Amino acid sequence: KAILRTLRYRTGEPPASTQQQAAWAYLVAQHTALRAGEVRSLSRSTVDLHRRVLTLREHKTMEREGVRLVPFTRKAARVLAVLDEAARAAGRDAYLTISASALDAHFRRARDMLMLPDLHFHDSRADALTRLSRRMDVMRLSRVSGHRDLRQLLQAYYRESAADIAA
Repeated sequence: KAILRTLRYRTGEPPASTQQQAAWAYLVAQHTALRAGEVRSLSRSTVDLHRRVLTLREHKTMEREGVRLVPFTRKAARVLAVLDEAARAAGRDAYLTISASALDAHFRRARDMLMLPDLHFHDSRADALTRLSRRMDVMRLSRVSGHRDLRQLLQAYYRESAADIAA
């Protein structure tokens, strides 16, 4: 929440600046477990809000996996609907127009202002996958994350402790 506030996020209001686009990118990543580049590639033509499936035509594991279809939650759909409407109103396909370097710069600046040196944009992926793991089994979770190697998924991204699981 602090990162979003620092980046001038306003609930339900589409981004009006690159700083706000960085906030929206982080929010989308928190709800979808997408990487920053994947979030930046979202558009009206790649997101199906009715079926709640997005199509990733370019991603980190493209050579091995090919086009990836990623399901997303109802909450993520509500977030994406705001970006969809803003893109439609602006007459463009892309949800966000922020460059990779601007996204990185805005996120790092906000992180540094909050004195959170160990926070990285990619941490949103681990947070999202951990939250999603409470609602779905590891096979479905691997479908969302795009991991073929379940060990990597469990070791790198799944952050539930034994006490969390027991509870």
